[in-house]
Amino acid sequence: MKNKLSLIITLLVMVFAGCKENTITNPLQDFELQKPKNNHDPSVHTGTILLDRMFRDPYPVMNSFYIIKGQIQYRHSVRILDPIPPNPQYIVSLNLSVSANFIDFCTVCEPQTISPSIGTISIETNDVVYIPGEGGYTFEKTFPIHGRVDKMFLVCRFLVTTDSVALNTMWLWLGSSINGKIKNSAPEEN
Repeated sequence: MKNKLSLIITLLVMVFAGCKENTITNPLQDFELQKPKNNHDPSVHTGTILLDRMFRDPYPVMNSFYIIKGQIQYRHSVRILDPIPPNPQYIVSLNLSVSANFIDFCTVCEPQTISPSIGTISIETNDVVYIPGEGGYTFEKTFPIHGRVDKMFLVCRFLVTTDSVALNTMWLWLGSSINGKIKNSAPEEN
């Protein structure tokens, strides 16, 4: 009788243990992937890059310069493709909004109280940048200068990382469109 009672208790324990939900097959709750309670998304960065520089005229005119005044507003959002070390991979959606004026500055001309504007840039672009690993990516963007007949461009070289955008260098470029590609007709100026 004692054996039967222990057998019945063992069977009941096995039945209740077997009927219990298996936690291994339950979906995992990942608390890190839940949105934060505030409205700030840590994967989105915004900022402004000021444009204030003097360029030498790309034409072979002595002592002639252009001054750029303006700004680039950016919105930088990161999406993780593969977070697993040693080589995580990211995609950055980059929105650039450029607003700038170019002023003629001639050192051999008579001084003028108001320098004439020789062109403007007003453009918004959306690009996707792939960033392998923890480093950054050098991203080059060409912006047409409106109001000019010689197809002058402002070329900007940015360093894009997972948490920022920085302007490395920029220069003026005289180009012409051939089969959809821009051909450089002036040496690069830094």
